[in-house]
Amino acid sequence: MTAPFEDFAPAGPVEPAPTIVSSGRDGGDEEEERRKGRHPARDRHGTAPDSVIVLGAGVAGLAAARTLSAAGLSVTVIDQAPSCGGAHRSHQIGPYTFDLGSIFYEENAALFSLSPGVRDLCPPVWRMERRIGPEGRLLQYPLSLREIRDWPLGRKIRAAADLLASQTLRRQDGTLETICRTRLGRSSYRDTGLASYIARFHHCPASEIDEEFFFRRMSHVERSTRLRAVLATAWRTAARPLPTTAPRWPFRIRPSAGTSLLFDPIRAALEAASVRFRLQERLLQVERVPEGFVVTTTGGRHQAAALVSAIPLDTLHRALFATGSGLASIDLLSLFVSAERLDPGAGNVLFNFHASGRWKRATIHSRLYRDQQTAREFLSVEVTLPPGAAADPAEAFCDFRDHVEGLGLARGVTLEGHDVIEAAYPLYRVGDVETARRLIERIERLGIVSVGRQGRFEYLPVSSLVIRRVQEELSHSPALRQAGAA
Repeated sequence: MTAPFEDFAPAGPVEPAPTIVSSGRDGGDEEEERRKGRHPARDRHGTAPDSVIVLGAGVAGLAAARTLSAAGLSVTVIDQAPSCGGAHRSHQIGPYTFDLGSIFYEENAALFSLSPGVRDLCPPVWRMERRIGPEGRLLQYPLSLREIRDWPLGRKIRAAADLLASQTLRRQDGTLETICRTRLGRSSYRDTGLASYIARFHHCPASEIDEEFFFRRMSHVERSTRLRAVLATAWRTAARPLPTTAPRWPFRIRPSAGTSLLFDPIRAALEAASVRFRLQERLLQVERVPEGFVVTTTGGRHQAAALVSAIPLDTLHRALFATGSGLASIDLLSLFVSAERLDPGAGNVLFNFHASGRWKRATIHSRLYRDQQTAREFLSVEVTLPPGAAADPAEAFCDFRDHVEGLGLARGVTLEGHDVIEAAYPLYRVGDVETARRLIERIERLGIVSVGRQGRFEYLPVSSLVIRRVQEELSHSPALRQAGAA
């Protein structure tokens, strides 16, 4: 038996941005023209041959803009939001600062390379993760060796027998349900609460979810449930002293005052490198023309020789072909909550592996930002929404309040506000991974480069991995090499 729940895998050392192709224009007059926002050379249709439009100003879009600009290309970033950061955004409500998206960054996160000095704005913290187990008790997250050793003997025997039978007899059918049962054993998959968490996340049976979710979102589970890893964990559990419970390795978190202090300097650094931003412009249409692309937004028409997309794959497909892609995504409702009291044992990140409650995770900001002195605890609570469902924050809050207060984990819980991230997660229904691959190939045949979690319909759990994958896609693109050589 092993620790099966971790879906966060820190990325390795940050690699430098790969070279695409320099435009080769080093003249002072032309550089001055760039600083003024004018293109020194355009074709007869008014399109600069070294110009690139980047759709999306999240982490992937910003990383793409930095890499393209460093290669000497003229870059314009378009996004419908009023600020940069994509799903990374925060809200100030009274004395509280709440978040959407991830707020944890590795010590050497690639995001910090986008603007000098932003790392120092992000305070270090220890991430103390807990989960509510099926019995309603607070347990270590992920599953700990101490918890396994404390299981009753009958449960240990049943779990071991299930695991042995599953890994030797069960045949794969390409679904998340089968691979979870195979790797963990049927009883452990159910009794640890992982089955409940997965059903809550997707709003459909795990038998309808592609096993690719297991390999991309649950990468730590995949590694730690290989037979060799299971045997090694069993030996440690039986033969060695139990480790003491300790917080997870140190991380950095977004600045105490909000994500704008992180992303505004990144935008300023890119603007200093002549990257232009067109924010609060909703995408309407993308056209392929002989000179490149025409992008129509609520703010007007924009032309460029090349196009990079870091927006949801379905959104781009509709703008290109005026039809849906057939792919579905999960929206994420974040409830901003304060409480008179929270159980001290809840840590600062709490996962819901209980059979009840619609919420999946709570990030307790009052235990991360000690400088924000408030009389009450405050936290962001995540609730996934089924495809096409409208957010009902009042109903979702009542469900959360009744759940945690009913378990005795909280008292005096109040809703302070809410926000929704659209297309927060790709929904990996069986067959959708192959559908996404074909759609990306079709789009890239037009000369468009798709990058990031959104652009490639791909789970990328940390920003460093997002940035690394963006750099890889850009460096391999013939369309961008052609634009850089123009």
